[in-house]
Amino acid sequence: MKTTALIANGEFQNSAILVEKIKTCQRIVAVDGGLKYCHAIGIAPDRICGDFDSCPPALLEHYPNVPLTQLQKDKDKTDLEVAIESEIDQCDFLVIFGGWGLRIDHSLTNALILTRYPGRITLETENELLFALQPSSRLHCTPGQTLSLIPMNGPATGITTSGLKWELSNKHLDSHFVGISNVCRKSMIDIQFIGGSLLCCLQKI
Repeated sequence: MKTTALIANGEFQNSAILVEKIKTCQRIVAVDGGLKYCHAIGIAPDRICGDFDSCPPALLEHYPNVPLTQLQKDKDKTDLEVAIESEIDQCDFLVIFGGWGLRIDHSLTNALILTRYPGRITLETENELLFALQPSSRLHCTPGQTLSLIPMNGPATGITTSGLKWELSNKHLDSHFVGISNVCRKSMIDIQFIGGSLLCCLQKI
């Protein structure tokens, strides 16, 4: 399975675990200011993409042979959004690093973007994994892991789970009832739902 890492300009604490995870990806794309993180951890990206409003111009000079996609500053999509759209058909799976924190508007937008690609993209931080579920999903977990189910774009309906401490049976989640801080009881968790979009936030052990 070909996995592409997208390094964005959110919070990135140079966790050794994340660095090793990035190095396992077959392709690495630095998204604008994400190039600063690539440079700091000594990873040369396969592509650099952005309008470069958050990337020091001098930093680009260190990567003269890396393909560069220069975007307009005035556009209807974020740099990360453009990078996702151009990479999603070139790989099996995308992992976003540095996609959370620093700016609330970008963080929330990234969460919404995940719902366009259920089963294809994960946003990973030092402590959590965030991804959109397919209507029928099976997750590999560790008993004791904390798992939250968050509806997006309106209610998520017909939710049934298996393997959690507090199971759902044909229930719905909405802005009044969100499935926060459930607990995995098994190493395999099944989640089905009928309508809407559903994000899963999985805490790392």
